[in-house]
Amino acid sequence: MEENFYNLGLSDHPLQALNKMARNDPNFRDDGRREITGLDSDAFKFRVLTLRQLKDARFFFHNGAFTSVKDVVRYFNAGVPQDAEAASAGTLSSRFTHPRGPGSPRGLGLSDDQVDDLTDFVENGLYDPAFVRHDPNSSTTMFELTPADVLYSVYRPDLAARGAVDGRPASGRPMNNDDALSRRDMGLEFLNVTDLVNIALIDDSRDDATGRGGRERRIFRITNNGSSPVDTHLLAIARGLSFQVEMTNASGRTSTGDPYLRVFLPDGVLAPGRSVDVALEFRRHAQSPPVSFTLTLLSGQGNP
Repeated sequence: MEENFYNLGLSDHPLQALNKMARNDPNFRDDGRREITGLDSDAFKFRVLTLRQLKDARFFFHNGAFTSVKDVVRYFNAGVPQDAEAASAGTLSSRFTHPRGPGSPRGLGLSDDQVDDLTDFVENGLYDPAFVRHDPNSSTTMFELTPADVLYSVYRPDLAARGAVDGRPASGRPMNNDDALSRRDMGLEFLNVTDLVNIALIDDSRDDATGRGGRERRIFRITNNGSSPVDTHLLAIARGLSFQVEMTNASGRTSTGDPYLRVFLPDGVLAPGRSVDVALEFRRHAQSPPVSFTLTLLSGQGNP
């Protein structure tokens, strides 16, 4: 099942140069769907979006390489890949290069007048303001869910009373892309990365040397020894910490009551070979048990 992902022979987005720096990998390349599925058969495939409302768009394709609908039509009309690496991946779509069938000339074979006509149809014939802006007086169904669909506190108080969150589908899933990274970005899902890194205790200091009370500070060095970056920031969770011991620099508590510290990674990723130091601070009283916990690291946004 292709799920509307295709390799159209496109070049990389210019901003991916920042990704190369963050990952410390000059050979990094955004290879589309393969980054999510890990399948070579998905190399350089990107989601093909709707043809509706393109008159309002300013940039086209995942790399923003084209700035007008006519440029896009001309690209499909030629059927010639923009990028050699994407074209040689073995996944280049024949629906782009030879849409008229095997053995036919490349592209759509349109004349200049036909290119103009097709451009006019896409820009104007497929345009309806109500498609992207909620208009209760229009019979047009919006491309995305309307406020009436997801503003439960106003339109469906019965669902709000049962825990439905405004702005999210009743399923609780993302409104658009529903892949693992999108779910993490929205705070709907977390990835346990504890086993993907090396955790070393590099400092254990106490205000009270007798250990009978006072403040304690543990500093851990988190090192990515793998070949893939750890992204979407980290949540450092002190699992099993006694409720009689306070983690004074905690960002919050998990749904199970464990305190956690939100660690914002430089550039949003921990690249292979890179380290970040995480300091956890505690306060205990004379009658409190010793500071003891298991450090767990999650990748994600929101509250776990």
